[in-house]
Amino acid sequence: MAVRKSLAAIVLGTVLTGCGFAPLYGTHGAGSSPRVVEVFSKIAIHPLPDRDGIKLRQTLREQLQPQGLAGTPLYDLDVKLTRQVQELGIRKDATASRANLILTAVFTLTEKGSALYSDRVTSIIGYNILDDQYATVATQADAENRAIREISETIKTRLAVYFERKAKPAVAAAP
Repeated sequence: MAVRKSLAAIVLGTVLTGCGFAPLYGTHGAGSSPRVVEVFSKIAIHPLPDRDGIKLRQTLREQLQPQGLAGTPLYDLDVKLTRQVQELGIRKDATASRANLILTAVFTLTEKGSALYSDRVTSIIGYNILDDQYATVATQADAENRAIREISETIKTRLAVYFERKAKPAVAAAP
């Protein structure tokens, strides 16, 4: 059984290597584009208003730049965040019992004032509206955190794909 698993891993590794698979966040071979992680450390994430915006900016900074901003930024990231709550389930007393939190982020990556990439990300997270007010506040906060995390991860992935496939970043590859 263990031999089969080992053989399957070797075959899978060989097949993925042969098809041109390369890790998006990993290191690349000589002559290829710079590592995405290095480019992320050169992006200045502009402040966002409101509590949700502050949390999103912090989450983006943690995901894109875990070691902090590296020197002078080459790129700017502007994000506009909108929030909407849809009440779905209605009780007999005309109060809501279920809601969707809809966060939409429109982001633009610029270099020296010139827009390079822009996109829209939407996250819809459902939560229960309970009889206990504290429990409802806790479920709302959890929904906010999950939506912000989802938006941040999607922005990170889209920027990584952009830099990997489209852009020619001005960051030298590490030997």
